[in-house]
Amino acid sequence: MKPRSARRSSRLDRLDSEARSAPHVERAYRNLKAGIVQGRYRPGASLSEVGLASEHGMSRTPIREGLARLWQEGYLDRVVGHGYFVARVTVQQIHDTFDVRRLLEGAAAARAAELASAEEAERLRGLALVPIGAGQDYRQSEMANVQFHLAIATCARNGLALELIERCLAQVDRFMSLGVNFGQFTETATEAHLQIAAAIAAHDPAAARARMEEHLDCGSRLMKEALLRGQLVGVGIS
Repeated sequence: MKPRSARRSSRLDRLDSEARSAPHVERAYRNLKAGIVQGRYRPGASLSEVGLASEHGMSRTPIREGLARLWQEGYLDRVVGHGYFVARVTVQQIHDTFDVRRLLEGAAAARAAELASAEEAERLRGLALVPIGAGQDYRQSEMANVQFHLAIATCARNGLALELIERCLAQVDRFMSLGVNFGQFTETATEAHLQIAAAIAAHDPAAARARMEEHLDCGSRLMKEALLRGQLVGVGIS
């Protein structure tokens, strides 16, 4: 058995090594997640540690840890002996994501109506517009939508809720990247956003919650209709 001092030194060396590799792991995680969310890695695609390490210019270790983290978050499936595969989007995922958003963002809108300053309310009105994009331009529309929803979450003054809402929005971004006609969403989004912003500016928590829930129910319905029309690529029925 190693002397206690040697064991302590070994632990410190390991911790020091982990600390040095942390920035690389975070970069690998963010790069891989962006690739999945933005549709560069399609549902069902096999992700090779060797190939990804070469693509992103880093060693296999941070890639491996990034993949493990994304698997834990549900972005990947893991098959023993075969590695990681990009998880397919399912009906249940769409339902669960919007259900969680309804709970979190309904509460956030109500809280924002209680706490938002006049300046914050005015900023929300300015962020309400979601331009209608087509093809690759949908990214601009999606970014505008995300900014509005995160601004409301910020007004609610709850860091954990903000983090969870951001994760849900990343999942919706992934759904959109699979081929949804974003015009259906943006045609109604601006008016819904303006109604939510007006309720927050009026300091009416009940109305803010109701308008947000109606908005998200509409988004969930449109997403499921797109699925039924076969508009989402790489989606499983489950």
